[in-house]
Amino acid sequence: MLRDLAAATRALAARAARSPVDHIPWLPYQTAWLAHDSDEPALLRLGNRMGKSTAGGAELIFRCRGVHPFKPVPAGPVRVALVCFSIIQSVEIQRVLWDLLGAKDNTELMDGTEFSSRTGFRGHRPVVEFRNGSEIHVYSNAQGAGAMAGSEYDYILMDEPPASEVFDEARARVRNSGGRIGITLTPINGPPLPWLRTMAEEGRVKDYHYPLTPESQISPATGLVRRTKVGVPWDASFIAELRRTENPIDAPIRLDGEWESRCEGQFFDCFDPERHVNGALPRTSLKLALGIDYAAADRDLGMAAVLTAVDLVEEKDKRVYQYLYVLDEVIVPGVTTMEVFAQRILRMLQDRSIKWSELDYVMGDNPVKSRWTVSSNRELARWVARHERVDQNRLHPRILSAKEGGGRSGAQRRSKDIRCRWTYGAIAADRVRVHPRCTTLIDALQEWDYGDRHPKKDVLDAWMYGLRDYWAEARRWGTAPTLRTHGPRR
Repeated sequence: MLRDLAAATRALAARAARSPVDHIPWLPYQTAWLAHDSDEPALLRLGNRMGKSTAGGAELIFRCRGVHPFKPVPAGPVRVALVCFSIIQSVEIQRVLWDLLGAKDNTELMDGTEFSSRTGFRGHRPVVEFRNGSEIHVYSNAQGAGAMAGSEYDYILMDEPPASEVFDEARARVRNSGGRIGITLTPINGPPLPWLRTMAEEGRVKDYHYPLTPESQISPATGLVRRTKVGVPWDASFIAELRRTENPIDAPIRLDGEWESRCEGQFFDCFDPERHVNGALPRTSLKLALGIDYAAADRDLGMAAVLTAVDLVEEKDKRVYQYLYVLDEVIVPGVTTMEVFAQRILRMLQDRSIKWSELDYVMGDNPVKSRWTVSSNRELARWVARHERVDQNRLHPRILSAKEGGGRSGAQRRSKDIRCRWTYGAIAADRVRVHPRCTTLIDALQEWDYGDRHPKKDVLDAWMYGLRDYWAEARRWGTAPTLRTHGPRR
């Protein structure tokens, strides 16, 4: 009996290895989208990591087989297309296809099919060929509408938001064959989205939208909760932690698949004074960063400077993270001069037994002009140099601009979003400590609502400007950068 049971278990495991797509405990929203069987394009709109690419990859495989578990489909062979947002993303989706097929053990693909985890299926424009003659043609949105021109397909899957012209071309490519279009996406805001949202709201695209809930992560077929790759269940406590660590601007989109972001009330809702207000410092080598804003506190020509010590720590995942210790702040509200501001900053450093030359770097805001004066990095440097009794050109570190461009451009707005998200993540991960004497910053962390005109916004800007080299680099690599130094210390 035991031998028979073991043999049956091994046989089941072997079948699952040959075709994992046939053994997925589908979630409610995946089943609903996979069962869609009408002419209008079907949109699966979910948050990140909710299994939309798995559903999309399965739809492609089922259609290529000519056998679908949830609806009738044309018998093969068929030609289908996968349109991804970018070349890099297309590799990720190709990997999903490879894994769903269990391609190392699968007998459905043509002999000689080659796959690389780095580059995807072989070919500049990859084609996945099945033994029954079906084909999956892989494109990227960046290739433009012309990439599919002249071809006909029985089904087209668009993973992540397509450009409107690419979508229009896709509809033309399935018109003669009577084919269908599927779309899977998390609606990260960008140019492709307004037109697609309009079509969904007008009913021209069937919108399968499901927020993240504990109930949505239970498979009706098995009654079991979905798990992460390392075995953690997507239960109420796990989802609550996701919501705690995701900033309120991104949470509606990245967790619930909403069309747009929003912030109601406190942005840094992960900030807990009882936990994050602490004057203790680690006994390690710290980098000192000074950030400056020229319109702080009451916004009446006020100025702010925030001093932060940064500890770089390599954690168990071998990545280096930044632990932030806010040491002090300078707030000069109302009408003042750059000389007074420079004096206040130098006095603050002196009170902490820190010399200007011991700072690792200094970042300041764009110039602010008034009928009385011009507040700028250059003017501040001039007064700091005078009080330090050095030539301005020999002041080290120099005061660099924290902004990549001026005005209220799209790039400038993205810069704000990036630094706020990075800072939120550091607080949520418990990598921030603020000294009790930084009362204005503490108030701002508890009150700021993400608005540009909030009276406490600029002290936050000063703090985040000082950390620019960290958040600007971490957005690309997820690691700590090598800090720039600005000449020899004096």
